[in-house]
Amino acid sequence: MLIKLGIIAGIIILGGMIFSNEIDTLFPATSTTVVDSFKDDMSNIGSKATELAENRLDESTDKIVDKITDSVTDEIDQIEDYSREKISEASDFDLIQTIQNIFTGDSER
Repeated sequence: MLIKLGIIAGIIILGGMIFSNEIDTLFPATSTTVVDSFKDDMSNIGSKATELAENRLDESTDKIVDKITDSVTDEIDQIEDYSREKISEASDFDLIQTIQNIFTGDSER
């Protein structure tokens, strides 16, 4: 049985080698389509993976930048509020009254 299968396989292989031009003429895109399709699929997988990685990096970078921006904005707001408070206190300061209070011993403030 194995000898018969070997003979049949040999005839098919030999026929494929002899009539390869005719096979290419009858089925021109079969072998190249499979190989090209596989190559296209592999390049598509690579480009999709690259695109996904870039998108995730962009999203992560955007989140980090947003957090840092929010933190810096909060700090600047706190400094601004503190500065306004101190300027307000300084504008309420009466130098002449303070000097008089020192010499008269009056300590209202």
